[in-house]
Amino acid sequence: MRQIIKKLYMTIISFLNLIYSRKKVQEHHIAVIMTFAEDVLPIIEALNKKDYQITVISKEENRKYIQPFENATFIPAGNKQVFKHIKALSVAKIIIIDTYYLMLGGFKKKANQTVIQTWHAAGALKNFGLTDHQVDLSNKHMVNQYRKVYQATDKYLVGGDAMATCFKNAFEATDDQFLKTGLPRLVPYSTVDIVKKQQELKIQYGIEGKVAIYVPTYREHQQSNRDIDKEKFESELPHYTLLNKLHPSIASDDQTEIDLQSLMIMADIIISDYSSLAIEASLLNKPTLFYVYDEQRYEKERGLNEFYNNIPSQYKVYDEVQLVGKLKENSVPFMPLFESWHEYNGKDSLEQVVNYIEKMVKL
Repeated sequence: MRQIIKKLYMTIISFLNLIYSRKKVQEHHIAVIMTFAEDVLPIIEALNKKDYQITVISKEENRKYIQPFENATFIPAGNKQVFKHIKALSVAKIIIIDTYYLMLGGFKKKANQTVIQTWHAAGALKNFGLTDHQVDLSNKHMVNQYRKVYQATDKYLVGGDAMATCFKNAFEATDDQFLKTGLPRLVPYSTVDIVKKQQELKIQYGIEGKVAIYVPTYREHQQSNRDIDKEKFESELPHYTLLNKLHPSIASDDQTEIDLQSLMIMADIIISDYSSLAIEASLLNKPTLFYVYDEQRYEKERGLNEFYNNIPSQYKVYDEVQLVGKLKENSVPFMPLFESWHEYNGKDSLEQVVNYIEKMVKL
């Protein structure tokens, strides 16, 4: 039934596309479909300063991020606004996206339009796209729907060749589609003194001693993440403060409101699972423990890739007793595992992305 609904939706998008097909592409118009604000806001801000006209399609809760930009127009996401969405996409010279959007499976680009995928992660340890175990590769209609969406993307931003490999496997991307610019969201890590900033943040938030952050990914079928008992953790490890930050799709009122980048900088130890934040941690030279209590189930339902399988066993724990024990023993390995994922990430990554966009605008 879901596939039928998706097909109907894509048909409607294709019909609306025809209505606006005669509209000319506006060279200085950039459209952004935004779910993960932190990934695309640096690009929006930079383009706004250069007087591009920007249309941002996102959830109403993200309007506040766009309001400061005088050259940006906000359109709420949702089917009620779909006419406005297609109209904006039809005249944009560049379309920037940060995840999978079914709409693009029915949208037909004009020859002089370019779709750039920023993605919302520095890397990947779990399967996604066509490698996701939930995708029935024997179902040709399902696979065809996914491929239509993937084929809408012209370019992918990557921070390293390992992520390019993931995009090849997941989206059937090709070598000529990768922009080896690095990721704009990660630029602040290259422009500040991390040790100094860590101490400043601890003072700002009134934290003494070490900080452990728990940043798990989401679970399928609305399953809840297993919490780490903060009171017990801090009782067993009195020199640690534990801060929880769940995936945006499952965020709760119990978690810290400190932004993710500040948490990553402030952390002395990062506790994760199959999240790409373990890869991001290597850019900061931060140690990571993998709390993977449901490893077998997650592998069966979603799938874990070769990069996860190559993580040495001493980095993994399967219950809170093991987790606390590792930290008590001070046995957390301090060698970063994912440095090669960041070969293109640097202080000029945002500038490179903007330069590429300006180059494409002139074509």
